[in-house]
Amino acid sequence: MSFAGRALRVNLDTATTSTFEIPALIRELYLGGRGLNSGLFYHLVPPDTPARSPDNPLLITPGLLGGTPAYATGGFVATTRSPITGGLIHSWAEGDWGGALKRAGYDLIWIVGQATAWLYLVVDNQQAELYPANHLNGLDTIEITNRLMAEHGDDYRVLTLGPAGEHILPYSSLVSEGRYLAEPAGGTGAVMAHKRLKAVVVRGTRMVKPARPKEFLAAFNPINERLDHDPLATVMRTYGSTYYIDLAYKEGGLTGRNGQDADVPQIKNLAAEKFAQFAPRNPHGCPRCPMPCYSDYVGATFTPRPELESIAGFGARCGIKSTAVIIEAHRRCLLYGLDPNATANAIAFLMECYQRELTHQYPLKWGDEQGVLDAIDALAAKNGVGGLLSLGVGEMSEVFYHSDRFAPIANWLVQTPLDPRAAQGWALHLATSSIGGDARSAMPWYEWLHNPPTWLQSEAGQPDPHQVEGKAERLIWHERFIAGLDTAGLCRRLALLAYQVAPKELATILSADLGKTISPQELGKLGERIITVERLLALQWGHADTMPERWVAEPLTKGPAANQLPDLNTMLARYYTIHMWDADGVPTAARLHELSIPEPDTRPWNQP
Repeated sequence: MSFAGRALRVNLDTATTSTFEIPALIRELYLGGRGLNSGLFYHLVPPDTPARSPDNPLLITPGLLGGTPAYATGGFVATTRSPITGGLIHSWAEGDWGGALKRAGYDLIWIVGQATAWLYLVVDNQQAELYPANHLNGLDTIEITNRLMAEHGDDYRVLTLGPAGEHILPYSSLVSEGRYLAEPAGGTGAVMAHKRLKAVVVRGTRMVKPARPKEFLAAFNPINERLDHDPLATVMRTYGSTYYIDLAYKEGGLTGRNGQDADVPQIKNLAAEKFAQFAPRNPHGCPRCPMPCYSDYVGATFTPRPELESIAGFGARCGIKSTAVIIEAHRRCLLYGLDPNATANAIAFLMECYQRELTHQYPLKWGDEQGVLDAIDALAAKNGVGGLLSLGVGEMSEVFYHSDRFAPIANWLVQTPLDPRAAQGWALHLATSSIGGDARSAMPWYEWLHNPPTWLQSEAGQPDPHQVEGKAERLIWHERFIAGLDTAGLCRRLALLAYQVAPKELATILSADLGKTISPQELGKLGERIITVERLLALQWGHADTMPERWVAEPLTKGPAANQLPDLNTMLARYYTIHMWDADGVPTAARLHELSIPEPDTRPWNQP
């Protein structure tokens, strides 16, 4: 059924594997995926566990629907305490690796300890074994994937670190199936690298059967019908996430030189159409997905089409004009196993430090195409300028005097590179996100859309990104819904980047899968429970609802967002009230009781 009820525990200190039963109460309260990871961390992991300790667990978990016949449900979420932010971090990836793990009979993998030499894990249905991985050192993520599939079989799914992981870079990424970066990296790759686990190779042959198979498949019918004719689904098939580049630019959300400039002179080279027509492409997506939103260019070498973060980061923030160079920068990040957003932001930040004469040692100039590519190479090898860049923006801002005011981070995680001064709800999310300044915890893309989905429209019509009213309500709607999606494991790109799934439809799917009725209201409560435990974890590790000075106190002087700043105080007051948190943003005892969450000082910590 949907739950195996069983988790795989990997202890790298002793190079052993075992299984344990997931506590029934946690499973019932949080279900699967991100929800299960957050619940396990809150209930079972002592808060004083250091991020760089071997005892800091890395959890890799598919959603509840993983391994079922449903399309777009094969991804996973990796969770740990981040050595970058000090708080909880989630990294999400699409594909079929998570589905394979569920088909192998496990709801999650719990990894602790530190190996004395590099190892990789093979999970073959309900058998697990560790192997030496030294022969994989020095290979890129594509080469590792191909090597391990050649050794074990084409029906295995590979999750791996690249050269960046070998050097234990803070923002090294996990790469699934040689194609899907788990983003934001935020420390998940660094923790896996610190444990000296190079890869996890999975094969599962037992399809997970929903409790009510006919109802389950029928529950996707309204989504299928919408996908056939919805204009947003059509453009997502063509452009993927890059579609939002043009929309954000029109609202003033694409800014140049690390957010200094409202003007982006090279915008024509950054347009979604440009990347769609750059070369013949091979569209693909998650297994059986009717809205394939990833593309690779057809050529002599494997070249993935960049996502929005790479185009906005390398293109606008670093000032790169060449479409070909942006594509190459993104390709190298994938091969090295580097988070493209963190990489681009670190380079742009260093460029501004050089511009302001805070450093003369690293002469990186705006728009220096070869300099950017060389910096990515140096970063992956952790030499030269790469040694400085490997610190990440947060630690770099402590090196250069008074640079913290323009460091593009929130709670020490690099911000998603669309300017929060151009959209009030976007700013509220980056400031409050429990993992730090990344938009993936809610994905409120509606602010950039001219025609949002009907279930988000109000009597006032299209929500204005520059207005404050209603933004807290809409953000919380997105938070709760995406927490439910991540628990189910239904693709967030399908459901929120393209807005092709409504909460009522997700509740119907989960009801058929579990064999018990889950109402939209219960789904909302599930989402609120996940958000609340993540809030408690964030607060215990020093979270603050704010952003650096540039993005809250320095308005742009030109463009659609000129003279606008996020009104965080007004929005936060409303945001706290709706969540039923106190005036300081702390969940109240009454709220915890309503959501069946034990108060922080009553948790019975007992790691499996």
